[in-house]
Amino acid sequence: VALPSIANTTPVTMSAFTVSASALTGVRAPSGAAPSRRSAATPLRLGAIRQSPRGGTVQPRALPAGVLEKLAKMPQDDMASWESCKMLVVDLGLDDEAAEKCLVKAFGWGAQNYWRQSKVEEVPDVDQVEARIAYLVEIGIPEDQIGEKVLSKVSEILGCDTELLAANVAHIEKNYFMKRNTKSFTNYIARVPQVLGNNIDCVGDCAGDCKRCWARC
Repeated sequence: VALPSIANTTPVTMSAFTVSASALTGVRAPSGAAPSRRSAATPLRLGAIRQSPRGGTVQPRALPAGVLEKLAKMPQDDMASWESCKMLVVDLGLDDEAAEKCLVKAFGWGAQNYWRQSKVEEVPDVDQVEARIAYLVEIGIPEDQIGEKVLSKVSEILGCDTELLAANVAHIEKNYFMKRNTKSFTNYIARVPQVLGNNIDCVGDCAGDCKRCWARC
């Protein structure tokens, strides 16, 4: 019995939205930074529409339809910044969909149970994202583990200012007796990465912001 051909059933990807790579010329690289790993000739992409094996298309799972629609209406420069930041996250080991979902959470495009309206639909800044990643490496988290050990668990850490990250590292060193760039410190961050974004310590008198409270750590 002849088997049906499966040549046409392999999922393929195509861009849902594209913007000119020339839009990246408005994005400043930090002083002394290495050149971007994204080629200027590479088309920018927001999400991906995949062909279904049964025909038709399916939307990427990482983005709710409402969020995808909002992002599609971004000005060209904002979309270029979003895509550049997404590629920085991809370089940390997350796939395209996971990186997109990470940005949605980190910059307040989804539910507000973490940010509590303090960050709402913010466009990520390339320089700031690079600085936050660089700080995580500086305190001893291997770059190739940031995606898996930190961002895949608590994506919002990418949206926290370096000042808050530094304050929380100092808190850990003072109160938990672990120094940055040590194995115990790195293992602790990998186990409870939410500590990097903490901003409250209710000390038993619950303030209702448990996702960012030291009492849970």
